[in-house]
Amino acid sequence: MTTKIAQTAVILFFLVFRGLCHGKAQEKDTAIVFSHVNLISMDTDKVLADQTVVVRAGQIIKIGPAQEVPLPKHSLQVDGSGKYLMPGLADLHVHLFSSDDLLSYLAYGVTTVLNMDGWPMDLEWREQVHAGHLLGPTIYTASHTIDGIPPLNEMFLTAENPADAAADVRESKQAGYDFIKLYGTLRPDVFRAIMEAAQRENIPVVGHINRQIGASEVLKSKQVLAAHLEDLLFARFDHPPTDAEVEEFASAIAASSITITPNLNVNPANIAQLKDLNAVLQSHDAQLLPPAAYSQWMPANNRNARNDQTPQQVAQMEQIQKILYKLVVMLNTRGVRLVLGTDAAPYGFPGLSAHQELDELVQAGFSPYHALVTATRNAGTFIAENIPNSAPFGTIREGSEADLVLLSANPLVAIKNTRSIRGVMLRGRWLSSADLDRLQASARDRYATIKERLEEIDPALDSGDVGRAKKLAESLAAETSPWIAEWVLMSKARKLQSTKLPAAIQIARWSTQLYPQSFSAYYTLADLLLQDGNLHEAMAEARKSQMLEPHSSATLNLLEKITALQTPLRFTPAGSYKIQYTNDQSSEVQITELLIERTPTGQFIGKKADPDSEARPLLSVYAGDNRMWAVADTQLGPLEFRIIVNGTNLDGYWTGPFGRNGRLTGTKTNRSASIFW
Repeated sequence: MTTKIAQTAVILFFLVFRGLCHGKAQEKDTAIVFSHVNLISMDTDKVLADQTVVVRAGQIIKIGPAQEVPLPKHSLQVDGSGKYLMPGLADLHVHLFSSDDLLSYLAYGVTTVLNMDGWPMDLEWREQVHAGHLLGPTIYTASHTIDGIPPLNEMFLTAENPADAAADVRESKQAGYDFIKLYGTLRPDVFRAIMEAAQRENIPVVGHINRQIGASEVLKSKQVLAAHLEDLLFARFDHPPTDAEVEEFASAIAASSITITPNLNVNPANIAQLKDLNAVLQSHDAQLLPPAAYSQWMPANNRNARNDQTPQQVAQMEQIQKILYKLVVMLNTRGVRLVLGTDAAPYGFPGLSAHQELDELVQAGFSPYHALVTATRNAGTFIAENIPNSAPFGTIREGSEADLVLLSANPLVAIKNTRSIRGVMLRGRWLSSADLDRLQASARDRYATIKERLEEIDPALDSGDVGRAKKLAESLAAETSPWIAEWVLMSKARKLQSTKLPAAIQIARWSTQLYPQSFSAYYTLADLLLQDGNLHEAMAEARKSQMLEPHSSATLNLLEKITALQTPLRFTPAGSYKIQYTNDQSSEVQITELLIERTPTGQFIGKKADPDSEARPLLSVYAGDNRMWAVADTQLGPLEFRIIVNGTNLDGYWTGPFGRNGRLTGTKTNRSASIFW
């Protein structure tokens, strides 16, 4: 979103917000009083009946029995008779696709979010919300997700060596991100370099459990939050654990100081999509799902596509969920700090998923109170410990930020009552249920129009008719927030690259126009231009990616590749490459042979032949100067050989799935066939 469009969005949201805030009655210094309300402070599991809560300038300034608290003059009165006032909810694992997401969180009483994959636009939205120009929950945001190479998601920032990883941390801190976010395939030395750099920069680290070093070492590290209890489980066990093993693991987690988002809602959300995605998308709740998020949930783009393994997938998820229920109760019993996180919008509807996570915690065996602690008091404590000078929230105390939810029924009796929202107070601004209804009705109408257009644009993109897709999108030019997810555009470009490369390039170029601050959009475009042989433009787009993220290992490798291809060959690529490649971490040595040929058009193709297995075609081969890059497909993902040729001797580096990489050596002959030695 361009700066001009962003400013327009701010103005529009500000005008709507001011219109809903009753004008003069909610000026900054005007007191707002909740009178005769049942108070759920979240400092205790007791309800304090018939209380008065006074708010001024965004803070709770007075709490006490209704008969004892004098009412300030000219205050705005909110009658709390028969209602229940509790702290606003916090979701500490979300992914913001657009500023439209913010209303959905607010409508469901979520007043604080932690965005777990940050982009420049998230920083803009955070500041606009803080300044009161954009209506939405308080935003804390992590950096770009940092992963190994190849990453599990092309949009992740990749770190291949300790020096680049440390630079990523330093620059993320300078950019203003609140946390560093890690994913699970980082090399151990890179993970440790990130942790050391984060300590130097005084920025906390959150994210997934690193599979290369395992759960035990992560628990001993300075990582402050682990996303997904399931991820912890998989990083510790390669088999379904026994109850005794789960008990032992729970004790090990409790011995650390890490905070955990259980993310129990993810499996049920995936199961519902696998069973009947259309029912999910046609539900009433889906009407408030913003367009950019909706574009990822659509059948053609959904990550939970049905197949002949669907029954087994569902059964496996249900079995894992039972283990997670046991583990989360054990952690709570042992005093591990758990905070609510849902992974919305990829794996849940913004806002609604917080209530679904509360339901899952109660289903696991939590009391409603202890479930609510994860979304209120624990979340507030976690943020206070890790973000200096952050406003206190999560409990109703004098001096705390006035993020509050007014309910018509007691959530401590039944957790479903968190959905009986009669109004939300956001940093001291009161929005009644009527206000929220008007906002939601307006949003639903606008979203419905955009989604109808998306239903036409999506198949046009799938077929490679990019011209038609862009023509259909002309009516959306005035939209002030992203209406289609970058991940959707990237995925469609990648699906078309082998059959309709010109269309794939068009989609990638459109993505850079819709997401001009995205290093990954320019990277995808550069890679596709390279495949098309357009080296000059590929270099230009790769440099744009590097300008946005100077130390992305994937981009640096791409730049090396393009540079080499622009240099005359110093060897004959066709021939046999007998390679030994060593895993830097495990010291495991593997052998393979690459058989490379040159086609009549001058391109290089090849096969990878392992001992005792049939040779399989390589996905790509590039050669220039004294370098060759060959990518093979494996069951786990792409395996890239970066080869330096010196006569008949080979040297270089290889990168494989899940952080498996290291040095390679070998010999080259000009034979077109070979027998393994």
